[in-house]
Amino acid sequence: MAIGILIFSIGLLAGGRIKFNFFPAVEQDTMNANFQFASGTDSRYVMDFLDHLDLTLRQTDAELGGDILKMSLQRLHTARFSRNGSGSRGEEYGSLSVELEPGDHREVGTGEFIKAWRNNIILPAGMEKFSIDVDQGGPPGKPVEVKLTGSDITVLKAASLELQDALKRYAGLSNIDDDLPFGKSQLIYTLTPAGETAGLSLEQVGRQLRAAFDGIEVQTFFEGRDEISVRLMMTDEQRNRLSTLTALPIVLPDGSTTPVSNVLNFTPRQGFDSLQRIDGRLSINVSADLDESVANANEIIADLRAEVMPSLLGQYGIEASFEGKSRDQRETLADMGTGLVIALVLIYVILAWVFASYSWPITVMLAIPLGLTGAVLGHYVTGLDLTILSLFGFFGLSGIVINDSIVLVTFYKKLREQGMGIHEAVVEAACQRLRAVLLTSLTTIGGLTPILFETSLQAQFLIPMATSIVFGLAYGTLLILIVVPSLLTIVEGGRAKLGLKPVTQSATA
Repeated sequence: MAIGILIFSIGLLAGGRIKFNFFPAVEQDTMNANFQFASGTDSRYVMDFLDHLDLTLRQTDAELGGDILKMSLQRLHTARFSRNGSGSRGEEYGSLSVELEPGDHREVGTGEFIKAWRNNIILPAGMEKFSIDVDQGGPPGKPVEVKLTGSDITVLKAASLELQDALKRYAGLSNIDDDLPFGKSQLIYTLTPAGETAGLSLEQVGRQLRAAFDGIEVQTFFEGRDEISVRLMMTDEQRNRLSTLTALPIVLPDGSTTPVSNVLNFTPRQGFDSLQRIDGRLSINVSADLDESVANANEIIADLRAEVMPSLLGQYGIEASFEGKSRDQRETLADMGTGLVIALVLIYVILAWVFASYSWPITVMLAIPLGLTGAVLGHYVTGLDLTILSLFGFFGLSGIVINDSIVLVTFYKKLREQGMGIHEAVVEAACQRLRAVLLTSLTTIGGLTPILFETSLQAQFLIPMATSIVFGLAYGTLLILIVVPSLLTIVEGGRAKLGLKPVTQSATA
């Protein structure tokens, strides 16, 4: 029966009935509304939208009861657009910082408030980016974050936009964006056939364009202690007119001149504020926030790996990796797996030395996976996701179960040394150690049970760890008093049938 329940609990995990959430989000009380208009937007237009954000913020607070908003902290114009660490500043950027009442003092959650606020916000024309970011607890990074790497920034941006469109189809994702925003408009110039025939190169033309608009330093002299540079350039009126560019004379290699329009083609295109390189390769991070009550990050990432990423990488010839909390999860679970193997080996060596037997430690250690069944079922009953703290609870539970098993097996060993039969010794050991096992389990359960009923939002991430230990130990107590004695009987009976000598060497625990 114990093995059957273990298989059932494994099925709950494998079938997705119990989900894994690396580090659950804790309710936060502060958030930032960041936005970016198209380059060149008038500052008054930006300030008008800041006024609109502040008005709709207070309107949303009134609609939801009027006791949620604590204060509007800052209204920043030309603020840094703080999405994904972007360092851009300019007249087209703005930010509004908001602080809500503490989560324990309001009935409306931060996510619900943001959703209602978004419904009241009307995004004007020219808006390029808008996000409402909430401070995140736990490990840094976003729940869903994909790093795209390649050699062509234009290809990377196109792949990023397609990936963002794919992410928008998943329920629960918001603030989908990348860390490579479009910047000011640029004119990309290329040589015409006539320019190539004349023997011009892009470098030669570029130097002439820079000399015309940035000037040429023709002299440097000192006046007192001041160094003064004399630059030859066009007047400000000429430099600030786009028509000047099309009529600018270009000097050809043979010394003659021709209008720039004869040798160059200009193509308007939005540029990028900054480029990011990792290990010498261009990269873009595409990220999204997640509403954990709607979707699970691991399920979304698994679906991206299977359905979206293969075709995207094949189409654009780039590489991708999952970063943020997903990377932290992979590294942490790998380290915990290594630690688990080392711990099990050390436990077996110590038990084999204490019991002077190679078979009895296996009997004791079988209580570990069987005991974890109770922890898994506890999460299923309470409707909680497994978290990294649940796994910490698994490790603690394993130690407690091992200790209780050692108490029982050690007493059984003493009875066997006194000449008592296998069946009688097992029954007597279970009866005699009943009080010790129950006291160990009940005191631990009693100490952790209050955490299960904690209502403070800041303590919610501790509940999965307490659930693992409380339910696992309650179920593990039955294992220690029923299953472990049964396993001892099976092991001892098997040794007798094989003609092996019984373990009689005394041991201490």
